[in-house]
Amino acid sequence: MELHNNLKEILLLLMAAVFIVAIFKRLRLSPVLGYLVAGMAIGPFGLELVNEIRTTGGVAEFGVVFLLFYIGLELTFDRLRTMYQLVFGFGGCQVLITGLIFTMAGVYIFKLSPEAAIIVGGGLALSSTAIVLQVMSERGNATSQLGRLALSVLIAQDLAVVPLLVLVSILSKGNTNLAEALFIATIKALVALVVIFLFGRILLRPLFRLIGTLKSEELFAATTLMIVLGAAWATERAGLSLALGAFVAGLMVAETEFRHQVTANIMPFKGLLLGLFFMTVGMSINIEFLIANLVVVILLSIAIIAIKSGIIIGLCQMAKMPQSRGIQAGLLLAQGGEFAFVLFGIALHTGLLSRDISQILLVVVSLTMALTPLLAITGRKIAGKIDKRKHAHMEHISQEATSLKNHVIIAGFGRMGQTIAKLLALEEIQYIALDTDPKRIYKARLQGFPVYYGDASRLEVLNSLGIAKASAVIVTTNNVRSSKAAVEAVHDNFPHMPVYARAKDLDDVKNLEESGATLVVPETLETSLRLGAAALYHFGLPEHEVERVIRHFRTQDYAVAKEETSHSAV
Repeated sequence: MELHNNLKEILLLLMAAVFIVAIFKRLRLSPVLGYLVAGMAIGPFGLELVNEIRTTGGVAEFGVVFLLFYIGLELTFDRLRTMYQLVFGFGGCQVLITGLIFTMAGVYIFKLSPEAAIIVGGGLALSSTAIVLQVMSERGNATSQLGRLALSVLIAQDLAVVPLLVLVSILSKGNTNLAEALFIATIKALVALVVIFLFGRILLRPLFRLIGTLKSEELFAATTLMIVLGAAWATERAGLSLALGAFVAGLMVAETEFRHQVTANIMPFKGLLLGLFFMTVGMSINIEFLIANLVVVILLSIAIIAIKSGIIIGLCQMAKMPQSRGIQAGLLLAQGGEFAFVLFGIALHTGLLSRDISQILLVVVSLTMALTPLLAITGRKIAGKIDKRKHAHMEHISQEATSLKNHVIIAGFGRMGQTIAKLLALEEIQYIALDTDPKRIYKARLQGFPVYYGDASRLEVLNSLGIAKASAVIVTTNNVRSSKAAVEAVHDNFPHMPVYARAKDLDDVKNLEESGATLVVPETLETSLRLGAAALYHFGLPEHEVERVIRHFRTQDYAVAKEETSHSAV
């Protein structure tokens, strides 16, 4: 019976998500807002189709876990080092200043106890990592100056969750020795993170190589899930957040050549669980309570948005960033965050917060989160007007050290792929390569080649390589089925992308050209032409005459040979 009820609730969630989110997509509104509205509609404070939030809440938390793992995958330690000033400087100042202002307001305006005010101030200083990154992803500005700034603040806030969780536990027990408790918590945190770090450095590459040799997508996906959830469990057991462990695990995987295939594997989980998380947030909004305390909720929401955005705008001005970027970042990060639900829930359970105050805070945080897509649109429009008034050009997408643009994607990194890579490197043309042989990848990476494990026929893998910004794709695999699948994947999803492919013979040429290849080179016929050219050179023919003969055969005899192949197939 319990399974039947859970299945019914899950089905209702999926139906609401499909119906309402589809409407929002049609209206060109953010899907995040659609998920929130869908949750409000079917939740216990709406149509009461789903009455128990706990049923989905526990699973929905994993949406944030997978999101933080994905963030880690997008970063590397080198890239993170380039952002440390923003993370610990800008982001750290935002958390401290915002938390301090809200704490003082709680004590002197709302007459909260100092313990409760500290938790409320810390919780309201946090923004929603899930919603902000989803909104940025939809707009495609995750690598812009705005994207780097927002990501740095979010990382600083996620790191701040650790001491805040410790503080809730300490304050609820009336422990006055804060320094000792924080020291013990810090040691536990460092031990957990060092264990994850060592595991990633020592075991991840050999583990993925072993799994890759087995050629099982299901086993590779299961290994990915094991790493994500294992790291999250390790930090949770150490008293840290689940998401922090997932983030560190993502950083570890990002250092390996398997990051693109891992990205492709987690994308379905991330999207589905994040959607469920947003719907759970929507279901927690009590419409009746909101109406009864509408004035208080609206005033508090406005105050939180104004204070948080004002602090970020001020910090941007101090950092001499463009005013338009400061306004965008301020409005984008002005909402409450998902970790506030955790903090306020613990504070309520331990008696630090009363039920009425906790409910008001939860409604305010939920409302500000629901307003994020609209705030982001408002910030973008204001920034556009400021830039236009100052005759400023729109900001170009800035390139990080690991970012690629107008690059070449090489699918298959055998001898031919490596030769092409060397030619491109000689002309300083950026490229990135894929292969499915872990041993070959390992040897190539020892020589400094940027080659990763992944299947070029999967759209998720291609997207993770930045194919939308690439200039061409070269398919060099010696398996005609793999080559055809890769060519079709590129041609079907990016019809204007040039695709150059290798073929064994003219039969394969015809198949690959029909699949959408721009140019196919048959290695047998091309080898014959080069050997023939060597013989012509040997007999003293001038270079221009040899090249003329070769060109003639390429243009004429390819066509004749393909025609013969076509007739023989009939």
